[in-house]
Amino acid sequence: MGSSGGGGSSGAVSHSAYLETIHKDWLNATGVDTIEKSMTEVMDSALGSSPWIGLSAYNPAVPIAANAAVVAAFAVILAGLGDTTNWATLYAQAVTTLVGAGEAEIIADVGAFSNILDDEIITKVLPRFRRGMQDINAVVSSSFVIGESVIEGFRDREVAKYMSGLRIVIGERKIKAVEQMIQLMTNRINWQADYVRMAVETNRIKIVALKEQTDQDAVIDDSDAKWDLEVFQYGANLLASIGGGTALPNMAKKSQAASVLGGALMGGAAGAMVSGGNPLAIGAGAILGAAMGFM
Repeated sequence: MGSSGGGGSSGAVSHSAYLETIHKDWLNATGVDTIEKSMTEVMDSALGSSPWIGLSAYNPAVPIAANAAVVAAFAVILAGLGDTTNWATLYAQAVTTLVGAGEAEIIADVGAFSNILDDEIITKVLPRFRRGMQDINAVVSSSFVIGESVIEGFRDREVAKYMSGLRIVIGERKIKAVEQMIQLMTNRINWQADYVRMAVETNRIKIVALKEQTDQDAVIDDSDAKWDLEVFQYGANLLASIGGGTALPNMAKKSQAASVLGGALMGGAAGAMVSGGNPLAIGAGAILGAAMGFM
């Protein structure tokens, strides 16, 4: 039987022959049943082949530039707005749109109203007036001519009044058209503002997500590079167990900080979209998202 280990008179430490054989084999790959690579070969391959060499921190320049572009485009829209200038432009557009149809409607409507009055005067008013003047033998007097003139004057006054009322209605239509266009313009600006907020939040989430991916890729590359070494560590634990000494390899784990940050940002973005920018809702969403990042 081989020695179970211990020190001789010379102070040398020895172990059972099979342990020494395996140990020699694993260190130098010189045994009958050999591993494809020895510990020395794996360590030599690992030296100078750090998985961190080709890695760098995630550069958020592209989404940040996209954020700046969206905000700049919105700033251009706001800079192009002028209260009096825009109102005058919109009113001119309303006039252009309504003036043709409005004038045509007024002329046609006033013509019809005038014809109705003329018919009323010719068939009813003047015959009654003439009959009355005949009764007093004043048909050929100046009073008759003056009376007809007064009747025609009332007719012209009614036509002018009617036309004025129609023009007031058309003017009110123009103002209402301007109000509608202003409302449409305001809606467009609000929609653009919502788009800017969503674009910024989306790019912010993108930055965090890609940062997490970069960090996790680094963890995976690091674990892959250490895999062979850690396999030997388990073997070394088996060999060293006879002497009571073992070691646990470092096992890389995903950082929870990144997930918490990502969850907070996504929760805050969701709260902003649902609440329309309410700070309390954004804060509540961020807290909930951060809590989910620990799960």
